Amino acid sequence: MAHFESIFSVRLCHPEDAALLAPLVSALATEEGATPPDLAAIEDVIRAMLTTGFSDFVIAERGPNEDEVVGCIQINYRLSTWAAAPYAYLEDFYLVPEARAQGIGTKLLDYACQRAEGKGCQTVQLDVRQANKGAMRLYGRYGFKVTNSVIWKRDRPECEQDYSAEINELVDQLRGNEETEAA
Repeated sequence: MAHFESIFSVRLCHPEDAALLAPLVSALATEEGATPPDLAAIEDVIRAMLTTGFSDFVIAERGPNEDEVVGCIQINYRLSTWAAAPYAYLEDFYLVPEARAQGIGTKLLDYACQRAEGKGCQTVQLDVRQANKGAMRLYGRYGFKVTNSVIWKRDRPECEQDYSAEINELVDQLRGNEETEAA
């Protein structure tokens, strides 16, 4: 089978691109063994993230008119108390299976790292499944190193008690809300 060089472009997304990104994020969740919410819910979250600047998304498109969406990566911006500086956390890095091993993922990662650095991020972090050896090789080529941290997760239903009312009351008190203090 002949292998032809793929013509593709990588660009920064805007809120109106949320509908293009949602199927990719859904496919990634499915590939990772999760049951994703419906596309409309994913699209709403992505649009909100892009509108607020909480995150950037980068998209890869290919074809003669760049009409085939083949990959994405999210750059989530955070602040480090330890470094007193911003850093980036890369998430939702996905390529459709037919677009893998063609240099598209490398370009997405390169764009994301340059974007984070351009926004003043001191570090760029990400997580990867141990079984994803191809991604680990790519990250190693980009200077990422394994840390001693392990990501742990606890879903909300596992929580024994919902403290949100007490937390909101405390926040109101700290802000000087007289109604809450009198209660």
